[in-house]
Amino acid sequence: MQKVRIVSTIRTAGILPLVLCCAAVLNSCKEKRDEQSVGAAASAGETVDMTSAEDQLLEYMVFTVGDELRREAGQPRWRELVRDMRNQVETYYNALRAAKGSPERIVKLGLFLADGARELSAFQKAFDIYTTTLKDWEALPEATRNSVQGQRLHSLLVSGLAACLINQRKMAEALPYYEKALQLDKARFEQLAPGEGKPLPEGNSLSADLENAAKDLLSSYRCLAECQLFADDPEQARETLQTGQKAALAMQKLSTGVSFEFVHLLSTLGNLESQVGQFRKALAAWMQAAGIAEQLRRASTSPAAQAKAIGLLGRLAPSIKAVQSKLKEEQEQTQKDSAE
Repeated sequence: MQKVRIVSTIRTAGILPLVLCCAAVLNSCKEKRDEQSVGAAASAGETVDMTSAEDQLLEYMVFTVGDELRREAGQPRWRELVRDMRNQVETYYNALRAAKGSPERIVKLGLFLADGARELSAFQKAFDIYTTTLKDWEALPEATRNSVQGQRLHSLLVSGLAACLINQRKMAEALPYYEKALQLDKARFEQLAPGEGKPLPEGNSLSADLENAAKDLLSSYRCLAECQLFADDPEQARETLQTGQKAALAMQKLSTGVSFEFVHLLSTLGNLESQVGQFRKALAAWMQAAGIAEQLRRASTSPAAQAKAIGLLGRLAPSIKAVQSKLKEEQEQTQKDSAE
């Protein structure tokens, strides 16, 4: 019951209690390992495991808490908390490795640590952890690697390597990693989707695996396009984003999580069009993104989802206003030229 209450708290709380709850549970795991004498287990060649409740919390921490940390790590008020959280996880991770713990769990914790290092701008350290963790993933049993979650771990590790490289302005090196991540996400999505020509189940009735596959697919389209744009290939970037846009529209009525990813993709498309001087196309993409964000704001019952939608609308508003003013000025100048 205690573990259930903790998970419930994390799911409804903000980033501060979320970080502190996870750190507390990791400490409780450490205490349990101490009681079981990790050193004795390791010397005997035994493995150390957690209870199923703790395992569920680990899943939630890596994939959901990890997303929150990635979003918040850049804010100065959370930076030290993120750093402390990462240190707690690293202590647990090192002890689990020393005790020859679950290889799959070690991979998941490695992903969490690499993501945390990346968001703290320790890009080389993050790259090294991603590389080690990818090798750990490759050493997993084939059945584990080929499972839906195993495939997702593979994609997240590959895209993490790409993100480290792009943050170091190594565009040419990052590009094949993003291409690989997109390839992996497309394969997983197609494996889980109902079939070609058939729409996904509507909205929030998607299974967790299928929703994650859809979100990851749109995210990979966006990340690859951003890398292509940074590499000074706007035409290819536009094609990638438009392909992602078509994929999202083909999914029919989107779930909340997939809708947020679609907003990010459309926002990136608007940024691209604005950057190359196609202001009407930029406005169209941004207005579509704002329309979806506004629908999410109105329809969401979750305060966190509402806050996220409001934040997206706030970031889109200045761009929309600026391009509307520019287009108005251009129209007025055209009318003035015609009158003369």
